[in-house]
Amino acid sequence: MKKNTYVVHIFLLACFAILSGCKKSGHIEEDPQPTPKPSQQDIEVIDTKMERWMMQNDMPGASLAVSKGGKLVYSRGYGVAEPSPQSSVKAVKTDSQFRVASVSKLITSAAVMKLIQDGKIKIDDHVFGQNGLLGTTYGTHPYKTYVTEVTVSDLLHHTIGGWGQDNDPAFFDINMNTTAVINQTLDNIVLTSKPGTSFAYSNFGYMLLEKIIEAASGKTYVQYVNDEIWDKVGATQSAIAGSKASDKLPKEVAYFGQSVDEPFVYNMNIPRAAGAMGWLSTPTDLLRFATAVDGLPGRPDMLNAQTIGIMTAGTPASKGFGWNFGCGWVVEGDEWFWWGSLPGTFAFLYRNANGICIAATANSRLQPYPENALGSFFDISNFIAEDGGIPWQDIDQF
Repeated sequence: MKKNTYVVHIFLLACFAILSGCKKSGHIEEDPQPTPKPSQQDIEVIDTKMERWMMQNDMPGASLAVSKGGKLVYSRGYGVAEPSPQSSVKAVKTDSQFRVASVSKLITSAAVMKLIQDGKIKIDDHVFGQNGLLGTTYGTHPYKTYVTEVTVSDLLHHTIGGWGQDNDPAFFDINMNTTAVINQTLDNIVLTSKPGTSFAYSNFGYMLLEKIIEAASGKTYVQYVNDEIWDKVGATQSAIAGSKASDKLPKEVAYFGQSVDEPFVYNMNIPRAAGAMGWLSTPTDLLRFATAVDGLPGRPDMLNAQTIGIMTAGTPASKGFGWNFGCGWVVEGDEWFWWGSLPGTFAFLYRNANGICIAATANSRLQPYPENALGSFFDISNFIAEDGGIPWQDIDQF
């Protein structure tokens, strides 16, 4: 097609006029370059404490993130993520992914809170029976003693009346699927006390919450959490963990089992109990989540004040290990926290009313007595949360 020369001339004149309008003092203005963000400076006192904690607890690798006033002010990887094919080592980075074990319960609790906030369920709803959220889908009806009295609150607060501690159905034969575990539990394990009257830490209870989320939302548990939590807070490095070494994601660390843990590091059925212990994440993603449910100024909360109040409220029976439990979180005054521990895994998430939130992960756990690693980590978290002399930079790496 032949060009219309009149149109071409008009076009060139218009371009010249636009360029002329961009001139100042005879020069074309350029778009200003964005001011580079200040880079993080290492904080030696924190790094030294982390490295000492790793050495004392035989942790090959770890990762730490700290937020202050809703800003990510510190993020650092330490130690070894995995051996490389060249027999050197691969270092832990800030985006290295770790299994977070029971910190997953905090994610599940928030998902339940979102359903409560949206009017889909109530915290005192019953779980089983004709009027229960799961009806008679699982097990053999009529149910055994106390089963139809279990409520959503009991699952969240570990006050089911059994199905936990040393006889937790979540650790049944790893070849059984979730439905089989629930059926066997309902049909064969009798609750030993009335729901709501005693504490027994229960991974199985959070497996049931996973099924309640699916029934109330019409989505799979993973899809609901992705849609309503991870996507809303901008977390991109969180997924359900695999069980085997061959399931490892490209940025995921390798796990090191100490002593009796070694045979079980890659011999668990983690996805079966996703709501209790199944998530894979980074400390930064965990803080994106924590700062969206903390009820503090800074980053916007996904839950309103009333719902956060429900999430952090205890019951007369929700006291275990010397702590007061809300819904998943331990709540002690201005401090909320919980931790995770599996063969090859340590994780920790903490919130303080002063605006400090802390997340940490490691690719091993102390044996024997994994809880001793938590006790020694409190020295680090207390220092980070309470020491006024830490030279935090005014940066935000979220």
